[in-house]
Amino acid sequence: MAQDRDGRLGGAPRRPPGAPRRGRPGRAALEVHQRLAEEVLGAGLQREDQRGRRRGAGAGRRRPRTGEADLVTGSGALPRTSSLSSYRTPGVRLEWLDAASQARTPLRTDIAGFIGVAQRGPLHRPVRVDGWDQFRGVFGDHLPTAYLAYAVEGFYANGGTTCWVVRVADPDRARAATAQLLDASGKPALTLATGSPGSWGEQVRYRVQEAGAGAFTLFLSYGPATEVWRNLGTPGRDPLTLLNDPATGSRLVTVSDWSGTPAAAGWLTPSGGADGVDSLLPEHFEGHDHDWGLAVLDVIDEVAMVVAPDLWARPVPVLRQAPPPPPQCGDLCAGADIPAPPPPPPPPPPPQPVPAARPQFTAQQIADLQQAIVAHCERHHNRVALLDSPQDPLTSPADALAWRARFDSDFGALYYPWLLVTDPLSLDADVTAVPPSGHLAGVCARVDTTVGVHKPPAGEVIELPVDTVFAVDDLAHGDLNDGNVNAIRVQRGVRVLGDRTLTVSLPEWRFLNVRRLVCALEAQIAADTAWTVFEPNGPVLWAQITSLVRGLLDQVWRRGMLNGATADDAYTVVCDASVNPPSDVAVGKLTCLITLNPPPPAEFVVIRVVRTPTGVSVVDTHDESGGGHA
Repeated sequence: MAQDRDGRLGGAPRRPPGAPRRGRPGRAALEVHQRLAEEVLGAGLQREDQRGRRRGAGAGRRRPRTGEADLVTGSGALPRTSSLSSYRTPGVRLEWLDAASQARTPLRTDIAGFIGVAQRGPLHRPVRVDGWDQFRGVFGDHLPTAYLAYAVEGFYANGGTTCWVVRVADPDRARAATAQLLDASGKPALTLATGSPGSWGEQVRYRVQEAGAGAFTLFLSYGPATEVWRNLGTPGRDPLTLLNDPATGSRLVTVSDWSGTPAAAGWLTPSGGADGVDSLLPEHFEGHDHDWGLAVLDVIDEVAMVVAPDLWARPVPVLRQAPPPPPQCGDLCAGADIPAPPPPPPPPPPPQPVPAARPQFTAQQIADLQQAIVAHCERHHNRVALLDSPQDPLTSPADALAWRARFDSDFGALYYPWLLVTDPLSLDADVTAVPPSGHLAGVCARVDTTVGVHKPPAGEVIELPVDTVFAVDDLAHGDLNDGNVNAIRVQRGVRVLGDRTLTVSLPEWRFLNVRRLVCALEAQIAADTAWTVFEPNGPVLWAQITSLVRGLLDQVWRRGMLNGATADDAYTVVCDASVNPPSDVAVGKLTCLITLNPPPPAEFVVIRVVRTPTGVSVVDTHDESGGGHA
């Protein structure tokens, strides 16, 4: 499976089915939904029949390639846009086939899913974000009481390009700031609410200016962002329609209850905004029976890594105000004039509200939440959890090893220690400790898009941090490596020097790059074979599936993503009567067995793809009980 510059796995299968391959013990059972490619087989048989009847006259003609003119039943030459349905008389016509349309849909492996506390933005709804500036525009900037913005910034700084973000808070306590605009008689004329819950809304400023004939202009300001909505209330300028339009409306407020013309007023601010983090509970992260936090990522299939940096509450710092500017003074003795003051700017926003302190979860609650994230990844079978070690700066390597002992899964990885980065909230460029998981997601994304998902991220430089909270020496590094904790050390820059999963019971899955590669392959195979569900189960379909899977794996091997001097050493594919007995065929079950030879030092991996009348599932030796990615 080839991987393009966007971290995708794809490419059309080209290798024809061949003789059975030799392989080492261990096979992957592929049970897949079937679809008989009747149009392909029919066209091929038709061409063979035509060549047989016209061998003498057409012996010197070159067979057209895919993407060139091909022969189909019809009459006369037609433009490339013609369809078979337009053929009404017998004959032979030329039909142009688009090679690109026959390529498989590539799947990406570099997309991360983030769950955490943000300044603003929609609550408990996944938002696709394609850059740091877009994140700041939707979710705001760094917070002194949360790590999400630091993690997402680290993701993009290290090579990430796309992520999904879920803002969490207590939905019963989070509120948008509101303001009621009055008309000249003091009656309510219009209600204004900030676009998302949070105390940030109390820094939005608004001003009303009369425009005559019952019209008015609304000025909005938040930081550097300004909006001017002119001549509201005139025909075609309904404020509810204009400001609330999801595509072209206001990015700062929504309006409701329009019943008149607001009276002119100076700059004012809404009130009553609440972040909803002071009552944050573990279930707001996990979801449980609600569409909250982790649960809403269930519907996002393209997520390949899951990060939750705000399981650890950030201590509330002591906020310092910037010193006032020095006064402007002239030298009166020298006769120098005092410069005239500039015109007064708009009034400054109210002071930044002190963020509410959020509850600190217990160690057991955090471990349970991290286990829930790992279980989420195991259930989806196409993503991994990147976990942070405990927050306390006094956490030792032994503490990190004890924390890892709480888990046993190849769908997660643990990183130690935390990183020190320059804090953009500090007036003196102080450093602050942040969890490493977001930065590591960016490193994985960078490796995926530049080399491939098969390459371990170990040895890669982590951008942004200036140091680590704990200096890991060689002895501690050895202990961490043996205990499946990925160490971060300062060696010609800050680097990640481990690629281990959390598993103890499944040593064949102890390398993160192997797990991620197999996840990607399983997802690609499941997507490529989904058409087979209701197809006749027999030798024709078995040959098609064999050809498809071998074509995919051949490209993966040629890209260096599988080990082996030859394709026979890199993989085997078996989909025939030996793995599809009559009893299975009778109930619509089809099995394809695959053996993979991942990059060293990993060992052979077995994948089972199973097609039943209800769908296609792909499982591996991690789960022999029949679960897996569907």
